[in-house]
Amino acid sequence: MFIDCHAHIFFSPIPKKAVTEDIIGEIPTPTTEFINKMIFNAREKDVSYIIGVISNPKDFPCYQKQLELEDIIHVIGISRNNASEDFSYMMSLLQKEIERKVPHGIGEIGLDYSFGSSNLNESEKNTLKKKQQFLFRKQIQIAKDNDVPIVVHAGYGKDKDIVDIIKQERAQDVGGQIHGYMSNKELVSELLDMGFYFSFGYLHIIEEELKRIIEITPLEHLLIETDSPYHLMKSPKKFILPEDVVLVTNEIAILKEVKTEVLANQVMRNAKELFKF
Repeated sequence: MFIDCHAHIFFSPIPKKAVTEDIIGEIPTPTTEFINKMIFNAREKDVSYIIGVISNPKDFPCYQKQLELEDIIHVIGISRNNASEDFSYMMSLLQKEIERKVPHGIGEIGLDYSFGSSNLNESEKNTLKKKQQFLFRKQIQIAKDNDVPIVVHAGYGKDKDIVDIIKQERAQDVGGQIHGYMSNKELVSELLDMGFYFSFGYLHIIEEELKRIIEITPLEHLLIETDSPYHLMKSPKKFILPEDVVLVTNEIAILKEVKTEVLANQVMRNAKELFKF
């Protein structure tokens, strides 16, 4: 019945600074045992599918392992956080995995000029910005070459640049998922008009400003995600997991004034239409 439209099943270890004494429950660790348990628990909650996103080249070896799992929809790409690394090497790694099996989407990709720039001078910051934009454009081209959608992480204050590049590269030809959107409401209608889907998670149901973005997004263009396991839930305070997409769906259904079943079915239709599974 439910689908988690964005989760990191094979994930890099949680940074130690994110783990404090007041966190209740198990700390996510990327072991086979934990991953299998995470998927099993989601299925027990009627989560039929999980869209598994691998966006760190260091995690690319896990793509083969993810391909062996049932009911996982595969997305792979290179995050904007890796833009300063060896471009040719990263692209060769990505192409190798795509040749192994074409994914259902390329992502998560996007722009975040602040990442890794705190100790850079203005010239170096500008170079990093250009590298991120080039990486973003190149992966849109790869998505178009393989006729799969893009998964874009927006919400870092540079969404106008993201929309401009999407238009310039005609990414609307393959469509995509706008993941984690947390900023400019004015750009929402622009992206909706191009056929993009907005994907909402736990943060969107606990922050009033983000609820407004949900309110203006039609059901026909709405997806629901956890972005697990990288976010903390307030009560009980624990890391979010794919099973928690049920909670998020329930809350969004209340906000949209529809039954949970109606929303869950619509989200499933949207996901199947976008990711072609």
